Amino acid sequence: MRKKLLCRLLCAALLCALPCGSASAGIPEDAAALTAKIAQPSIPQDVRVNVEELGAISADRKDDLPAFQQAIQQVHDQGGGVVVVPVGHFYLAGPLTLLSNVELHLEDGAVVEFSDHPRDYEKHIVLTRFECTECYNYSPFIYANGAENIAITGSGKERQGTIDGHGEAWWPWVGAGLWKNCAPSQSEDSENLKDMGNSDVPVEKRVFGKGHYLRPVLIGPYASKRIFIKGVRIKDSPMYNVAPMLCENVTVDKVTIQASGPNTDGIDPDACRNVWIKNSSLTTGDDCIAIKAGRDGDGRRVGVATENVIIENNVFHDGHGGVTVGSEMAGGVHHVYSLNNRMDSPNLRWAYRFKTNSMRGGGLTDFYAYGDTIQQVGRAVMTVDMAYGGGDIGDFTPDIHGLHFEKITANAHNKPLGTIETYERNPVYDFTWKDCTLTHVNVYDKQAIRCENTPQENITYEQVTVNGKPYQGPGK
Repeated sequence: MRKKLLCRLLCAALLCALPCGSASAGIPEDAAALTAKIAQPSIPQDVRVNVEELGAISADRKDDLPAFQQAIQQVHDQGGGVVVVPVGHFYLAGPLTLLSNVELHLEDGAVVEFSDHPRDYEKHIVLTRFECTECYNYSPFIYANGAENIAITGSGKERQGTIDGHGEAWWPWVGAGLWKNCAPSQSEDSENLKDMGNSDVPVEKRVFGKGHYLRPVLIGPYASKRIFIKGVRIKDSPMYNVAPMLCENVTVDKVTIQASGPNTDGIDPDACRNVWIKNSSLTTGDDCIAIKAGRDGDGRRVGVATENVIIENNVFHDGHGGVTVGSEMAGGVHHVYSLNNRMDSPNLRWAYRFKTNSMRGGGLTDFYAYGDTIQQVGRAVMTVDMAYGGGDIGDFTPDIHGLHFEKITANAHNKPLGTIETYERNPVYDFTWKDCTLTHVNVYDKQAIRCENTPQENITYEQVTVNGKPYQGPGK
């Protein structure tokens, strides 16, 4: 009896000795266990069709879309294979649809340029999402629906193939920022679609496209599995650059994204499961990576979370946020890992950005950052913003907890380490910093993180130095 009691006491002592929350030395191992389960596409390599064999002609400015689509269909019909885009400049007057078991491979020096005339997309209205609300709209420039085993690849070298969305013609539709008061504008259509989603209007009746002004994304697979994008340059989408929706097992590797227009996010998985983003370079006009999960009532109707997202060894340059969750997260976001990334630009507002409000709702649980280096930021290293898009304007209180930062090296450039703005009823909790070196932090009243409605005691520091001084324990 005494042995059993001693055993129980020993077990209890060991449990108490474990760190609070999950921010521990096991973060990289936990992330590696998730990536090991991400299924990669299996695409035959012996069937290869060059688009020039089917009539595509480089640099003649004539429409090569029929040749590209025929090549995809031909490879698909043979059970799968590779569509090869050779060196040259190919012009597509409309969107391209990938089919199962097809790899689109861009050789070094290949450029796939999409038309910048909205009229070329009017006949291509597909099931997609606009700002995370389901609708029928202009097709993404590279689209798939219900496909399995699809890939877009290049060498990843200096002359890697390029996919150019020529989004400049679409950007004025946003009607904001540099494009304020431009006409036509998406504002009316955007509000109508949100109302449809919140009113549960059947998706088949949410039809946009010609006569409307909701911009398409560049690469937007829908409800597809085993997606692989590697070694290509992607630039100037009308809106988000890479935006998988309701997809599983997505890998983005060694991709360069360059965009400067409004809402030209880099990579935005929306209601996706098992996503691995690595070894990439992102310079964007909005968030570099924004993890989403449906918007407002429509997101709650669909009810699909985004979970198991691993972001590692990337470089984030210009953008609003480096690693962002939200603002559309009605379905919830769970298990996000940011590992060994580098954030380095005075035009990057925040390294980590979490944003929502009580209309969008949802929440974030279990976010882990480990080994990231923040060299420059414009506003703060991190922010939790529940005043985003109107603040406390709905009945769906968001919940953000389980934020863990470990082995982070950051130069805050005389900005606060972080800002938190929540409501009184939903403070951030289970928030830890461990073994971090943080310099040039603007500390106000001994607070490295400035909080509204979240008690400082909800933040725990362990072996953290701020401007050379130790921070240890909960609160200040």
